[in-house]
Amino acid sequence: MLPLTEAWYRKQLVAAVYLGVFGGVFALLFSIVTTWSSDQLFGDPTSDLWSGEWWWILLTAGGAVLVTAMRKGLSLDGEFPGAIAMCKAARVDPATAPKLVAVSVVSLIVGASLGPSFGIVVAGGGMGTWLAQRRHHDEPDAEAQYTLTGMSGAFGGVFTSPLFASIMVQELSPTKKMDYVASFIPQFLAASIGYAIFFGVTGETMLGAFTVEGAYTFETEDLLVGVLLGIFAAVTLLVHASVGFVVRRVVARIKRPWVTAAVGGGLIGLIAFALPLTADGGSNQLSYTAENFDTLGIGLLIAVLLGKMAAMNLSGAVGFLGGQVFPILFIGGTAGALIHAIFPDISAPLAIAAMIAAVPGAVIQAPVSFILIGAGGVALGAEAIAPIGVAVITAYLAISTVKFFKEQQDTM
Repeated sequence: MLPLTEAWYRKQLVAAVYLGVFGGVFALLFSIVTTWSSDQLFGDPTSDLWSGEWWWILLTAGGAVLVTAMRKGLSLDGEFPGAIAMCKAARVDPATAPKLVAVSVVSLIVGASLGPSFGIVVAGGGMGTWLAQRRHHDEPDAEAQYTLTGMSGAFGGVFTSPLFASIMVQELSPTKKMDYVASFIPQFLAASIGYAIFFGVTGETMLGAFTVEGAYTFETEDLLVGVLLGIFAAVTLLVHASVGFVVRRVVARIKRPWVTAAVGGGLIGLIAFALPLTADGGSNQLSYTAENFDTLGIGLLIAVLLGKMAAMNLSGAVGFLGGQVFPILFIGGTAGALIHAIFPDISAPLAIAAMIAAVPGAVIQAPVSFILIGAGGVALGAEAIAPIGVAVITAYLAISTVKFFKEQQDTM
């Protein structure tokens, strides 16, 4: 039952409109600033090796030093939870939010290999928390729900889909199952308004954003293919984790943060210079990979995957602030293209869509969201949901099994 008898919930329904407008306008401005800057600095995606600009190395190195200075000047030293962790906590500190957003904007402009989800969640969630604190001083549940509604409003814009946005926030949130509907309604309302504002200006939507040539027709054996793709997704994540482990070990040897920023930032630029598909957050690059998968060789795809993994981990190590969702979607889609290149009998649309869903779905506890993003982003029919879902579940079980055995070994 909806808690319509509660005054705070009735106010939340009204606040959902405000938070949706704020989220849509903020996502639009955030996207205009970061996307325009990225387009001007990094240009259109290309798969040509060593075709970047040499000054990208100076840009990312200088940008990392600038971000380090900003974080020190704004008292933002240390670790901060990512967008996913903030959704799970259902709270963002309103006092810190503007500072984090500012650093995130600069990070994305200067070439961090990260996405917009961090800044979007911080802004929308921070506004929701601030509004709840002003209206409901003694209602902790109200504060959490306002925060989640603010996140949904902003996500509705950046994901250009109110359904993707509200379901993802709901899956990640600590909301109890019995309160699902009551929580979902204001979140979907805010996400719809945020989407309407963003789409009304840009005309962009994630549905069909990653066009893959070739028709897909469901076959019963595709369920087994889904299992194989799920295993491949788990392997991809283990490689990503291994690359991250090596990057962190190397960076930890550099004791001076300014040197870490300059060297690590320069390496990010060098990777982008050598492999331009690794530049930026990965959304435009994923569209390019999906459209040109049949022209990208196995060696290039492997190099791009490893380069993107290194650039992502370096971005976090040098202090850049940004989201992990869009870069990991890029890694998943590129891994799907690689699988099709190695095993041509596996449908390219299915491989790319399933890996877009399964790679993040294996570690981010939002399986329904990523199944919808995989199927909707590649514009596959409803029949593709079954093998994509099997891939996500298989990948999640595989990663969970690896974690279980590691925990067992640690206790021996």
